[in-house]
Amino acid sequence: MDIMDTTVSNAVLELELLQIPARMRDASDAKAASELEDLASAIKLRMSVVAAQVGAGVMTIQDYMAGVEKEVALNKDWALAAKRLGRRDLAARALRRIKAMQAELDEMRQAMDADGEADGDEEP
Repeated sequence: MDIMDTTVSNAVLELELLQIPARMRDASDAKAASELEDLASAIKLRMSVVAAQVGAGVMTIQDYMAGVEKEVALNKDWALAAKRLGRRDLAARALRRIKAMQAELDEMRQAMDADGEADGDEEP
């Protein structure tokens, strides 16, 4: 779940980045801490790449939302698999990610609806 190369959801990237300091405190050795520092750098880079793609129009908002929806489905599969394997910690982490993505999608849909209503108000 730490591979961020394909993660699109800014909410998940922020969530994972916020969890790094606590995970570093729990790290068993210097190598694990170093890997978490590398992960933090990768997350920040991914956030920049996604923002640049959306900002440049390479990725539309609809593409972004479709990517987030795919991530929700993938994380649901991860949560179920982790639960079956007795890894409640990983299942809980996947569920936190799902919740963050669903909130992000809801917020985006509300903003789009509000924008559509505002556009409709300007017509004669």
